[in-house]
Amino acid sequence: MALQLHNSYWVLRHGRSKANDAGIIVSKVENGVPPSYGLSDSGRQQAKVAGIELKWRLASLDNADVKVFSSPLTRTLDTAVIVAEELGIYTTDSRFQVVPELIERNFGDYELQSDSNYQKVWDADSADLAAAPSGGGESVEQVAERVRSLFATLEEGNTGKSILLVSHGDTLSILWAVVKGLPLQDHRQHGLNTGQLKLLHAA
Repeated sequence: MALQLHNSYWVLRHGRSKANDAGIIVSKVENGVPPSYGLSDSGRQQAKVAGIELKWRLASLDNADVKVFSSPLTRTLDTAVIVAEELGIYTTDSRFQVVPELIERNFGDYELQSDSNYQKVWDADSADLAAAPSGGGESVEQVAERVRSLFATLEEGNTGKSILLVSHGDTLSILWAVVKGLPLQDHRQHGLNTGQLKLLHAA
């Protein structure tokens, strides 16, 4: 069942990162927070374009009605900062927040391995939503649980706002399925490209 929401929500996948360029999986805090796997130059440009687009699409609203929430990993945080600055929002502003619920899905033992391993995880997702990559990885159900928790918090604290969520590929595809009430096993059908901005829900 789709979530009943009272704010407008936009989702943005981080701009292209150095990990994307290297073709490796970076999902854990110890690897994703250092700048070594932050945005590439093209990723920064993607973030700039997304910020300009969102500013244009929100032009009829006062900035006080806009909030930005980001994953704590560097590639998402840098993306969120670039977009927020286009909106006139800065990291010291209460309208800019970093929340752990938006962090990348943990891919366990595939960490720092080839991104060709994503497909193995997605194949397992289709067969079993509780299946998690070995080595402390997260299942679809686990990611969906933290996404639902995030929306409960956002809905409790906000009404009639425009909220941007800056996150990662799998987290956002699972989030999309949760909000829309779509089958979780098909979450990858709702994946976003790097730097892609999309309206999730209009209040």
